[in-house]
Amino acid sequence: MAQMWWRAIWIALRLYRNPFDVALALQRWRAIMVPVRRSLPRKSALVSGRMFSSFYFPGWPSRAFDRCIEGELNRVLPARDRPPSVRVAILAMTRMCALRCEHCVEWDVLNRQEGMSAEELRSVASQLRQRGTALVFLSGGEPLQRFDVLLELTTSLAGESDVWVLSSGRGLTAERAQRLRAAGLTGVSLSLDHWDREQHDRFRGRQGTFEAVEHAARHAREAGLVVTLSLCPVRAFVSPENLRRYAEVARGLGASFIQILEPKAVGHYAGQDVALEPAQRQALEDFMVWLNRDPAAHDYPVVAYVDWDARAAGCQGGDQYVYVDTDGSLHACPFCREHPVPLVGQDADQAFSALRSGGCGVRSHAPVAQVPA
Repeated sequence: MAQMWWRAIWIALRLYRNPFDVALALQRWRAIMVPVRRSLPRKSALVSGRMFSSFYFPGWPSRAFDRCIEGELNRVLPARDRPPSVRVAILAMTRMCALRCEHCVEWDVLNRQEGMSAEELRSVASQLRQRGTALVFLSGGEPLQRFDVLLELTTSLAGESDVWVLSSGRGLTAERAQRLRAAGLTGVSLSLDHWDREQHDRFRGRQGTFEAVEHAARHAREAGLVVTLSLCPVRAFVSPENLRRYAEVARGLGASFIQILEPKAVGHYAGQDVALEPAQRQALEDFMVWLNRDPAAHDYPVVAYVDWDARAAGCQGGDQYVYVDTDGSLHACPFCREHPVPLVGQDADQAFSALRSGGCGVRSHAPVAQVPA
């Protein structure tokens, strides 16, 4: 990881030129990480010649990594007359999905007529690129059900941004994985909500979804893509034994990261009491620290526990982190949709400014930028 820091120093020198400003900016940037130092990994993943230290930070070396470093430095010590960059964006590009997931946040619009045309999606992608977005997660629904558009968006965003697909794994064939990799895709985040295949299939509302994750992970690895597993840990799941067994499955599937997203009372969970108890959150924190900090866990995936980071350091939703829904409206995150800001067909600067001024009403789940350790 030393190479990452040397690159960050070089970018700071290019940005500020004054050594005192360089030192000040780097000091301020590192200070942001003090509240979340307990979660910072002591390892990284090497995939296709690039090093990845965090699920929410671009891999190095890349143009996306350089842009992300520059954007973060410019935020803590402004050096250029330009609007703040958006570090992470989730773009919900389709409403189509063959599953009936227990926790689906898109439940109310699932499998209805598409809200954005391919042309409108291209416009949104262009706006994100202009905002300096370093990571774009293409979501749904199931983005693989709109494969031609997925390929086009990946091609348009890749290079300037690290591009990921958030998927159930259904439909990720070996041929599709190779085509996405050729288009510039960085990785796939595959939803896996239990180490037990029957429990996972029940949660996802369709048999065979666990097997789909297994096949998709293999195809992604063989294509040179980074693999992440995304876990929604419901109350019945959270225990040290289940988490350990999940880690074993993740390692067996060749995952570089595990993303933990706590259940929220939105979408299909609207009106339900699904929040985790303090003891369960503590179990997840212990799991994160074990995999990220224990030298004995060097061959396990890195954990990105975004709810913990946001509680420790504050939510970045609406500022460094945005969500674009299937209608083309901006939100602070997928779980906070009380004040949508129309983006398609609108002035982008005004739209992002309006979102930033509103912030996130939940304040507990937008990812924090993690400085390479």
